[in-house]
Amino acid sequence: MRPRARRATARTAVAAVALLVTLPHVAATAQPADDATDPMERYEQLGAKAAQTEEDLSEAQDALAAKKRDRDAAKAALDKATKTLNEAVQAENTFRGETDTLTTSMYQNGPLASWSAVFTSGSTDEFLDKMSAIEVLSADHADTLARLSAIRTKADKARAAAAEAQKRAQDATTAAENAVNTLKKKQADLDDQIEQVREALGELSPEDRDRLGTVQDNGIYLGPPGAANDALQAALSKRGSEYEWGATGPYEFDCSGLTSWAYKQAGITIPRTSRQQWTAGKAVSLDALVPGDLLFYDDGTGNPGAIHHVGMYVGDGRMVDAPTEGQLVDVRSMEGDGHLIGARRIVG
Repeated sequence: MRPRARRATARTAVAAVALLVTLPHVAATAQPADDATDPMERYEQLGAKAAQTEEDLSEAQDALAAKKRDRDAAKAALDKATKTLNEAVQAENTFRGETDTLTTSMYQNGPLASWSAVFTSGSTDEFLDKMSAIEVLSADHADTLARLSAIRTKADKARAAAAEAQKRAQDATTAAENAVNTLKKKQADLDDQIEQVREALGELSPEDRDRLGTVQDNGIYLGPPGAANDALQAALSKRGSEYEWGATGPYEFDCSGLTSWAYKQAGITIPRTSRQQWTAGKAVSLDALVPGDLLFYDDGTGNPGAIHHVGMYVGDGRMVDAPTEGQLVDVRSMEGDGHLIGARRIVG
């Protein structure tokens, strides 16, 4: 296990994840963290607040990645449109020169030239030869004008496409820049809140800190045969591992890092964060839980967009989870902070 001292540097590179303090002996409260007077209560509420910000950070990271993909696609479209436009303009210039040459020939060999052929021909055969040449020039001129018209139409379309691609590229670049700014703010907010959690942890009594840092439940829990039980046993095997913001194992975890790691050991890939994991598998009633099901916690509003913690049901009204900094992976009451929003079954 990595030393606790390494946590401070890891937090600035946190990958978006979720957590929620779930101490079985602490009653849920709607009181704001800043107003909490009990040290343990304040510690718990600050941990939940940081968890929500960390989930928000995750969404900001996903949004930034999507904006960057949009920007790259828009720039690629702009490059393609610009190339097409350049080719169209070059073709337009080339055929314009050819048209100018034929226009001059038609001026010299047009209707006036036809009458001239009548008066200057020494014989019928000579007259027919001259008129035939004039007709060839006229046909070539019409064909060239038609081709030039088509090229000009293509060039006009290419100009319009390039202008639209330029606008899309600029809009996508601006959106990506805004996403970067949002991400930086979320990261700064999270850093500040992590510091507050650490300060609150330091204000706890030595006895409370020792208890939080000690595994309380070494019981044996079994799930249904198969992947769900494999994931459950993997999670239980990590009891005693330290909490780390953004960690996905195998030695340190945050809440969704533990559940995603555990299911990975069972050969099943689930999304990384708790809000994303809420979309995995299928919904299951809280009165029909089986070991291996995932339990989700929000801010008490019943809004899935406010989910910020996930644990794994082990049976007997308990779950295994990674709560927050200062606590270990352990088995605890599934009551959590009282804001259990629902459950999902990943397999079965």
